[in-house]
Amino acid sequence: MPRLKGMPSTPSRPSTRRIVTALTAALVAVLALLTASAPPAHGATGPVYAGNGWKAFTSAGVYSLSPDRYTIVFADDTARTKLAAYFTAPANQVTTDVGVPITVSTLLDTTPATSCPTYHRIVVHYTYRPTGQTGVSQGRPCYAVADGSAWGGHVLVDSEYWSTPAWFSTDATKNEGYRKNAVTHELGHVLGLDHPNEDRDKDGTVESYECVTTATGTRPLMCAPNGGYYNPVDAGRFTPPFDLPGLKQMLANYTLRKA
Repeated sequence: MPRLKGMPSTPSRPSTRRIVTALTAALVAVLALLTASAPPAHGATGPVYAGNGWKAFTSAGVYSLSPDRYTIVFADDTARTKLAAYFTAPANQVTTDVGVPITVSTLLDTTPATSCPTYHRIVVHYTYRPTGQTGVSQGRPCYAVADGSAWGGHVLVDSEYWSTPAWFSTDATKNEGYRKNAVTHELGHVLGLDHPNEDRDKDGTVESYECVTTATGTRPLMCAPNGGYYNPVDAGRFTPPFDLPGLKQMLANYTLRKA
């Protein structure tokens, strides 16, 4: 049996709002979901749940990524028309670089966003303010109760990114880069990655944008909000220094947790 967990992503529009390090009680109550217990301690050869610029979504019950195929499907024709192309790059990247096959299909799936879909299906929704907040999209991962692996789930993308001109930026290239990153960010949650934000300035608060960076200032794609690359080639892809090693470790955890 799978369980469903909702991730209230921080606004994908540039913002100075602070973020919290756990799910709000209100959202948990609304979704009537179960919170997973903290991961057990392990030795160096055991499963790993955090690293440089990445963090496993253990608070949602996801401790590993299955090696079996995942299939991206769509809640309706609008979602398929608007968003299918945005999943091609990250699906290919995870398939090739991580070793977990992901197929972007044309199938429609009407499973409600409050319920887990069929095994290893990821249902994509194109909807206005899925969390009720301006500019906020959401990943809702399900996890397999038997082993804590990513089951699939729902990606709810805020339609405001397209319905409002230049939502992220008046620079058309950068605006599209933000869109791509927002979509892939929510996919990352369903695959088991959490926000890797941390209190880097030691002021006692984990804040928006507060993540490790490369020498050139690039933050993990899963950093909240607006992490990742914004150039036309790399936008919408998991970052090689941070997110990809996290996904690879999540895949390794699948075997390590069974040992």
